[in-house]
Amino acid sequence: MARAARRKPIRLVRPLLAGLALALVACGACAAEEGGSWYELYPFTGPCAGNCATAIYAGWYVDNSMGQVLVTSPETPFTWDYEGDYLVATTISRRIATLWKHVDVEPEIGVGQRWKKQDETEVWGAFFFRWRGFPWDDRIVTTAAVSTGFNYATDISDKEKARAKDGEGSRLMHFFAPEITFALPSHPEYELMFRFHHRSGVFGLVSDAWGGAQYGTIGLRVRF
Repeated sequence: MARAARRKPIRLVRPLLAGLALALVACGACAAEEGGSWYELYPFTGPCAGNCATAIYAGWYVDNSMGQVLVTSPETPFTWDYEGDYLVATTISRRIATLWKHVDVEPEIGVGQRWKKQDETEVWGAFFFRWRGFPWDDRIVTTAAVSTGFNYATDISDKEKARAKDGEGSRLMHFFAPEITFALPSHPEYELMFRFHHRSGVFGLVSDAWGGAQYGTIGLRVRF
């Protein structure tokens, strides 16, 4: 019975995602009929033409909760509580659409390896929604992005069990990784990226684990 209860939130997520996808398709059809241009689509296969990217990043385990970092007690990364636990990760992504001329939609797949106090491997697939068009882009090109997707770890570490509301943790969690990037206007294809790599149960929506491993990271993305 308990196992069935833990699976229920995941079953609820699937129809929600399907409904969202249908709504986007419907809205796109309506806009096309009305001659609207709120979106632009790019090929998912074939030559990249600047829409593909690969990144590598690494960072330190953050002991603060994401709620503290972003909402209740906002702080700069310099004052976060770091521990001697690390992550290195690599990703590939491709822009498939631009919404309202400023929001790029980028599916991403990635793999990361923890080491030191934790040694699990993470794999994930997610959609990133990236805002472009900051007023100072002529001096330094800036983007800000958030993601939604799923992250799977090869095992449940003691650290994640300690953060879990149910005391057990979960291998499958939601992947939410806000990030900001900077690039020179002369070379916008090379981005210095800062990502808060975070997985959790989304307050019980995906799993009863709630909290999961998270890292403050820095890396480099190359677009091609």
